[in-house]
Amino acid sequence: MNMKTVLPLGVALVLGLVAAIMVKNAISHRNTPVANNSNLVAVVVAKADVDAGKQLEKEDLQLAKVPAELAPGHVFSDMNVLVGRVVISPLSKGQTVMESLLAASGSGSGLQALIPPGMRAFTLEVTEFSSVGGMLEPGCRVDLISNINDPKTHENMCKTILQNVKVGAIGHNLTPVHPVEGQPAPPVSNAVTLLLTPKQAQTVQLAAMTSRPWLVLRNGGDKQESQLEPMSLAELRGVPQDNGDSSQPQPVANTPQTNAGPLTPVSTDTDTEQPTTIRHTITIFNGDAVTKQTFTVPVPQAHPDSTVNVETAPIPGAQ
Repeated sequence: MNMKTVLPLGVALVLGLVAAIMVKNAISHRNTPVANNSNLVAVVVAKADVDAGKQLEKEDLQLAKVPAELAPGHVFSDMNVLVGRVVISPLSKGQTVMESLLAASGSGSGLQALIPPGMRAFTLEVTEFSSVGGMLEPGCRVDLISNINDPKTHENMCKTILQNVKVGAIGHNLTPVHPVEGQPAPPVSNAVTLLLTPKQAQTVQLAAMTSRPWLVLRNGGDKQESQLEPMSLAELRGVPQDNGDSSQPQPVANTPQTNAGPLTPVSTDTDTEQPTTIRHTITIFNGDAVTKQTFTVPVPQAHPDSTVNVETAPIPGAQ
């Protein structure tokens, strides 16, 4: 066969094969989206970042299509049903809005929507030192320690009163606030809001009346509560504890101690030169507080001896 005839036939065969492959790929590529589109579902996602406690508006939401098998949990396909609902966890842009991320309908907005059922929000006044240098953030976990009075020695003792308590807010911030580059850091707030049970709220309030509770930051993944005994001044000094006779009555904890001073005459009776009133000064020790009070009381006066008059009657027949 002539080479001039074979060469064009070979080139034509190769070109035809390449063209067939290209057509097949084009058809396959065109058919694939059609199959995928039939499996897509519309879900509501966040249009921008949304902070916890915010009430959703239509401007915060948009629709996006995702494969049905990738639609997690209870999702929404209608933005109107989400208007007015409150977010209990921050939403990132493009994140799917699920029922588990929303507060119950009618729970209100802000902090009240973030309080779990059966819990209470309790705000505690703190300083930069009693709040871990002001480095606390909403969502972190803390222990609370407080100074109380030792019922035996009447000295101060330190006790852990609560453990593993969640911080609900710092000031007015329900979510962590990070400083913007190039701008000064926000001031440290002196108000920390804790999520407590009603009994825990009573405990913190009582402790705050006698001293300032201190917050101790703990690891967020550490849920273990330790069994801790109060630390007394005697134990801190290394002095052996003397439990004493348990049969003897012990003083009641937090009972103010009094130290009575000497009695001082205030005024006297000019006729008898005896004091008629006495000033009595006492010193009251209540925890760290020391106060003095002065009372003026009258002196009981001696009653004069009473005289009894006895009348005698004549005895009949007597001379």
